[in-house]
Amino acid sequence: MTTSSSASLAAVAGLPGAAEHEGSGPGFAATRRLLARVGVRTPFGRDVVLAAVWTIVTVLLLAALVGVGEFSGASRSVPVAQVVAVLVLAVVQCVPLAFRRRSPVATLLAISVVQAGLLTVLPTGLAVWTSAPVVAAYTVGTILSTRAAVGWLLVAVGLETAGAVVGATGAVKQLLGAEPGLGGLGGVDGLSPVGAAVEALALVATAVLVNGISASVGSWVALRRRHEADSRARAAESVEHHETLTRSAVAAERTRMARELHDIAAHHLTGLVVQAGAAERLVDVDPERAKESLRSVRSQGRETLDSLRSIVGILRETGDDATGTAPVPGLRDVGELVAAARAVGTVVDERVEGAPPSLAPLADVTAYRTVQEALANARRHAPGARVLLTTTARPGRLVLVVENEVPRVPVSSAPAGYGLVGMRERAALVGGVLEAGAVETDASTWRVRLELPVEREPDSAAAGAAGTAGAVS
Repeated sequence: MTTSSSASLAAVAGLPGAAEHEGSGPGFAATRRLLARVGVRTPFGRDVVLAAVWTIVTVLLLAALVGVGEFSGASRSVPVAQVVAVLVLAVVQCVPLAFRRRSPVATLLAISVVQAGLLTVLPTGLAVWTSAPVVAAYTVGTILSTRAAVGWLLVAVGLETAGAVVGATGAVKQLLGAEPGLGGLGGVDGLSPVGAAVEALALVATAVLVNGISASVGSWVALRRRHEADSRARAAESVEHHETLTRSAVAAERTRMARELHDIAAHHLTGLVVQAGAAERLVDVDPERAKESLRSVRSQGRETLDSLRSIVGILRETGDDATGTAPVPGLRDVGELVAAARAVGTVVDERVEGAPPSLAPLADVTAYRTVQEALANARRHAPGARVLLTTTARPGRLVLVVENEVPRVPVSSAPAGYGLVGMRERAALVGGVLEAGAVETDASTWRVRLELPVEREPDSAAAGAAGTAGAVS
């Protein structure tokens, strides 16, 4: 009995099937870009190219088999008609691959029929499985459900089994000119009936392995892709949810502040403008009444500032007993923040350049809250790190910088909240700019920098303005 040799072309056939779904990897993405340059941009077009490529590869490999003597040897002579039949069927078998995504089941069945025909004409002892059955079974595994894929694969194996049995009888091979073997009863090339049966069983086992393994790989790849798609969808949903919460928090904060500030502007500031205009007209006509009007403006201005600070307290206090009547901290209270931080073990160094100016109420509380948040973040994310607080006063602006060392080992903490978002919103509300992040020249240092504009007051009103600011600071 002749030993059966297996010359399979399916070793490299699994790769094209990986392009079943778009975006399977950088290699396939590069291939798609290359095909797009020559005008092939659709999945069907890429499948046509796949079919053409595998047709060429199949012809070359079969030609190599002929060249090394697999189709002929000292003990047998294979007719030309039989060789041509093998080549034609192998080429025809690659054609249905162009429709593998449009009609995966029809493609599998068509390729199985051609494979069955191929098994009937192959020389005895030679089993050739081209790439087409492998890719077809892989495609069915990736697209269909497990139950449907198993059902159609059994049909495909059945068709190939029929071809293996007919091929073992040798009837078709004799029609192509192969000489009958010594065993009789359909045996060819010296095979006995028992040898022919063993040959058929070997071909059937090969068909089961080829289809089963290919479909299993396809099913596993499809499962992995679904898992990756679900992970990406959940990540995108989480990011969108976080952004939505951030936008909602910022919008709610702005709405509350806008409502309260509008009430103050409508009630107090309008009166200030009217009284200031009246004082301007009375300066030359009735100086005494003008002075009285200006005193009224100053008094109402103080009341307006008190109202503003009260409203800021209402918006920023978080305790259950917050009433807005408690004094709202400002730049002058930053020293208390530093003292509190030092009390809990944080090393804080202070550096002051220039005389700190008097800020408007909202800008004042913005400076305080920014320093407070920066010190809290340093304590939370870099415990034990040295902190440097720098206050720089320049004409027209005030710059606050809080720097701390970044820990080498990240410290686990609670999920990020809206601290940085809130600081940026407060800074933007008063015309300031806040920057937070690692220092470009030194990645081991984290910096929070707040720059606030400082309005310059006329010299004639400097004393009165200073008195007003001192009264509400």
